[in-house]
Amino acid sequence: MRISLLFLLLIIPLLFTCVSSSVDGGAGIPAAKTMQSTGSGEQKRPVKSTPQKSESKENRKADTAVLEEPSRGEQVLRAFHQAYPDKIGPAEYRNGDWAVQVKGEWFYWSGGRLLPESLKEMEENFSPYPFYSYTVDLPPLPELTDKEKRALEERLASWEKNPPNRHPGLYNTLWDVYDKESSWRKVKTIYFLGHRTEIHRELLEDLAAVEEDIQRSMRENNEVRRYVESLTELHGYNWRSIAGTKSLSFHSYGTAVDLLPGNYQRKQVYWRWARPNFPEWYSLPYEKRFMPPEQVIRIFEEHGFIWGGKWFFFDTIHFEYRPEILILNGLAG
Repeated sequence: MRISLLFLLLIIPLLFTCVSSSVDGGAGIPAAKTMQSTGSGEQKRPVKSTPQKSESKENRKADTAVLEEPSRGEQVLRAFHQAYPDKIGPAEYRNGDWAVQVKGEWFYWSGGRLLPESLKEMEENFSPYPFYSYTVDLPPLPELTDKEKRALEERLASWEKNPPNRHPGLYNTLWDVYDKESSWRKVKTIYFLGHRTEIHRELLEDLAAVEEDIQRSMRENNEVRRYVESLTELHGYNWRSIAGTKSLSFHSYGTAVDLLPGNYQRKQVYWRWARPNFPEWYSLPYEKRFMPPEQVIRIFEEHGFIWGGKWFFFDTIHFEYRPEILILNGLAG
C-alpha cells in the first residue's frame, strides 16, 4: 500500500505523541477493523461542573450554533470525558470553541493545543497534540516516493532545530503532576510480572488487572510464557521530556511502561535507534521488529493502554495509558 504525500504531511505532525526510554511516539495508519473492548476501569460519576457566570441568550445561542457533524475538537474532548468521567466534565461549546473542565479548570481545544482559558488566545506559542488513528491490527507499512522521503527528512530536521512545545496543563491537572517533586509524590513502587518499577498510584488496579490476564494467558499460551520469561527490566516512571521535544513524556506522569527483554533477537525496537542503519526505517518489515505476542498487546489495550508498535514512529517496547485514544478510534467504550 502506498501512502500519498498529502497523507504523509498529515501523519508526520504526529511525531512526538508519546515516548519510551529516549523515545518519541508516532501515528498509526488507519485499518478497517475495530476491536471489541470494554476499555479500562469502572465508569464513575463525572464531577460536577463549577458554576459559571450567567450569559446572555444571544451568547448562548451563538455557542450552540455548531456544525451538525461533530468537529474534531468535539470528538476528542468527548473521548476525554468518556475516558476519565470522574475527572473530566462533558464537552461544551463555549466562547467560540469546544472545552472541558478538568477538576474544575476549563481547557479549550484551541486547534488541538488543549490550552487553559488564560492562554486561549496564544495558540501560536504552542504545538498541537496529535490524536491519531490507532488500529486493531498492525497498520500497512508505507512505501514513500523520493519526494515524500525528502519531505520527511526535512520535517525531522526542522523539528531538531525547533522542537515541538505542547502545553502540559490538561495532563498535569488530570494526573495532579506539575513538576518533578509533585510527580514523585504520585508514584508507587510496584512489581509487575516480577520486575520492580514505579507507576502512578491511580493506575495500580489497571496494571494489576493487566498482570492477572497475562499470567492467565501464560498458562495457556507458550509464546506469552516465553515472552514474559525473557523480560529483564521494566521502565515506568521517569521525569523527562520526549526525545527531540520540549514536551513532557508520559513516563513523567508514571502512566507509561517499557517492557525490556534480555535479548532483542537482532531486531529493531525504536525508530530513532533503527534510523542510522535503516534509512527507510518506516518501511522496516514487521518481522525485523521486536514484537511482543499479540495476546499481550490485546490485554494491555483491553485495560486502556496503547502500544507504540502501531505508531508510524514505532516504539515496540512501549505501552502507555491512553483510553481516550482507544475511545476516539472506536476501540473501547
